[in-house]
Amino acid sequence: MRPLVALAIAVVLCPADLALAQSVSTTLWTTDGSVATVVRDGQTLYIGGNFHRVGPCMGGGIAIDAATGAAQQPWANVTGNVWAVAPDGSGGWYLGGDFIAVSGQPRSNLAHLDAGGNLTNWSPGADGLVSALVVSGGQVFVGGDFNRISGQVRVHLAAITTGGALTAWNPGVNGGGFVRTLALAGGTVYAGGGFSSIGAQLRNNLAALDATTGAATAWNPNPNGAILGLVVNGGTVYASGTFTSIGGQPRNRIAALDAGTGLASAWNPNADNFVRTIGLSGTTLYAGGGFGNIGGQARNKLAALDVASGAATAWDPGPNGNVNTIAMTAGTIFVGGEFSSIGGASRNWIAAIDAASGTATAWDPQANQSVQAIAVSGGTVFAGGQLSSIGSVARENLAALASSGTHPAWSP
Repeated sequence: MRPLVALAIAVVLCPADLALAQSVSTTLWTTDGSVATVVRDGQTLYIGGNFHRVGPCMGGGIAIDAATGAAQQPWANVTGNVWAVAPDGSGGWYLGGDFIAVSGQPRSNLAHLDAGGNLTNWSPGADGLVSALVVSGGQVFVGGDFNRISGQVRVHLAAITTGGALTAWNPGVNGGGFVRTLALAGGTVYAGGGFSSIGAQLRNNLAALDATTGAATAWNPNPNGAILGLVVNGGTVYASGTFTSIGGQPRNRIAALDAGTGLASAWNPNADNFVRTIGLSGTTLYAGGGFGNIGGQARNKLAALDVASGAATAWDPGPNGNVNTIAMTAGTIFVGGEFSSIGGASRNWIAAIDAASGTATAWDPQANQSVQAIAVSGGTVFAGGQLSSIGSVARENLAALASSGTHPAWSP
């Protein structure tokens, strides 16, 4: 009967099926593994199983204090995974991913939280994964693997007003493709992913689109592999991914392109494996992914590159797993991925790294699963991914949970 007990406890601790008829408690905590047995003694539950951590069930996305690492309430309780986050410019957040509900309300892969952390009425609804979001001028540009938004055909790309209305902007990506990253510069939307046509033109994996009409411009770097990261800085477009040729030159997985011609510059860090994410701060481009060598140096999964030479700087946090996302504030680099140590410290899935020394700061929210998206706004970091809790308290193999949701000190 133990599997049945474990299943029952999993449902009670972290409710995910909104269609259940019975009332399910939302205050009890969750574990990072299976629960095999449970005993109740008054207002205390004693549980045992194959887990290491116990904490509040917060869902696939959570706002975290950028100074303390504490999770901010109210929790969004995203039912599913968050793959993209964008600040709304007013203290709130737009979320994209593959989820079915937020804060107990139906939301299909797109949602908006206000500055107070409350779910708004913004609910365009995508019928597939949303993996990229850019907000500008009263519009939210959306990319992913979907075919419809708000019930209308929009293949992998769309624009939605901040009021929730679908616009006529419709570049159309070939049906077998996908969009993974977006960047906006002036009147141009740069879209990267894996596709062969977009904006009524043949374009391999990377294109520049008119932000008003959706038509592809003449800009055509023609990479031979997927684009996973984009940053635009003045006349330069930095691109990363899985390609080995781009802008008319051999370039391994990271390159700098002329924003006018689409040609690759001499800048060539030459990564030996995929580069999943990039971010620019001043004269430094930060890169994360699955590589072991980049910029002429051994750098495991995370590196800082000089924007003039392409050489890796001395900054070397050395995470022990892949890096999926990077966000920056003055002096601090926030990193999410699939690691358990980084910057000389134990850090699970998410960390803050000193931009000067490369060491991990004291900030330690302790996510329980992979982090796929990070965005920073003011004093708040929003982290999204496949996680179900963050900021939880470690408990080694055995824990006591109060039915009120408070965490007793009992920790054998």
